[in-house]
Amino acid sequence: MSALVRPLPAPLATGARIGVMAPAGPADPERLAAGAAALRRAGYQVSIAANATARSGHLAGDDRERLAGIVTLLDEGVDALIASRGGYGTMRLLPELPWDRLAAWQGWVVGFSDLTALHAALATRFPRATLHGPMVASLAGDARSVERLLAWLQGRGPRQLFDLGRARVLRPGLARGVAVGGTLSILAALAGTPFEPEYEGAVLFLEDVGEPLYRLDRLLTQLRLSSKLSLVQAVVVGHLARCGRGEAGWRERFRELLLQAVPAEAVVVEGVSFGHGRANLPFPLGIAVEVDTGRGTISRGGG
Repeated sequence: MSALVRPLPAPLATGARIGVMAPAGPADPERLAAGAAALRRAGYQVSIAANATARSGHLAGDDRERLAGIVTLLDEGVDALIASRGGYGTMRLLPELPWDRLAAWQGWVVGFSDLTALHAALATRFPRATLHGPMVASLAGDARSVERLLAWLQGRGPRQLFDLGRARVLRPGLARGVAVGGTLSILAALAGTPFEPEYEGAVLFLEDVGEPLYRLDRLLTQLRLSSKLSLVQAVVVGHLARCGRGEAGWRERFRELLLQAVPAEAVVVEGVSFGHGRANLPFPLGIAVEVDTGRGTISRGGG
């Protein structure tokens, strides 16, 4: 089955309510408060899940508490769900999430990193595009990313998603498909489960953090052996923050491994401004996109 094009959620008007969910790790209270204040200054009401700063080991509360946090926000009538932070834990909730209720709700879902698991599962269960972008506890870190986040929420998202001026074109060309992806390690972990996204006809966006080269190799190989990478039209790599662990030449070797893993006709670009880095420009997953290395752009449309 091909990846499905989905429309964006309705724009948020001034006074709309944003729910801050915490399906993964606990957030630092000060950073969370600063991010919520930024959303309030933009004219939104903000409700924060009760478990957002709770701690149960590496999780923001146990599974029951993290799930209840999301359900309670939906009960409050929020118009958007933005993750407080990443970490780990979202995958654990996937079997129990209220999928029918979420599909009927059709609001904005925003996050990245561990929230890749939710984006992936929603890709085949949710009638709207979702937004890969910064989370509330990191909103004070990059004004450009916050400005772009608000633009998407308010229905002012740009046609041009990324400028490839500083990116490395590993395989040039023109490719069109549906935006799919997120953190490589999460996508690999979802392979073979009912919650992986559809890859056929997709433009696959990948990023990651803290992975040594051998693990990047293993993750790409897992997706290749599961036949997922053979289905994509293009691969766009964002930040690989703190990857390589100081290994000499690791980035060049990663590029070689990436080209070996994807179809010979797929367009491949590396070094785009999204993911675990200071500049984490939001972009929708589930919309039609066009990668044009000749023009040096990744844009909406063309699906």
